[in-house]
Amino acid sequence: MRTRSQLSVKLAPGGVDRIVDVALSANADLDIAIVRNGAVIACYAISDDRVALPFWTMLFANVTIRLLGSDDFPQAARDAAARDLAAAAADSALSIPVADVLPLARIAEAHALIESGHPPGRVLIALP
Repeated sequence: MRTRSQLSVKLAPGGVDRIVDVALSANADLDIAIVRNGAVIACYAISDDRVALPFWTMLFANVTIRLLGSDDFPQAARDAAARDLAAAAADSALSIPVADVLPLARIAEAHALIESGHPPGRVLIALP
């Protein structure tokens, strides 16, 4: 089985320029393993309150870390993102794996599934 970094070498032999990371605290070592010098890592969530970073490796790779709070995005940017996502979905260019669909009464179970990451994919709540 290939690791994610082996796959990135095949797909982006010179490294990647941008990473959008939902779990910087869990992915910092992987991120630095696949970035190109001068890359930007944009992060909008972490699994821990504080993040341990491979500081010297990131420093010498000239990595920029951008912290994104989606509540602070201008309305025009949110509108553009909604249009782009809707267009991608309409063109079948957007694929979102669904792990499970649970009724609202099982919302605590849905939350536990999401936190565990098993099975991978989105957990949807069916409303009555």
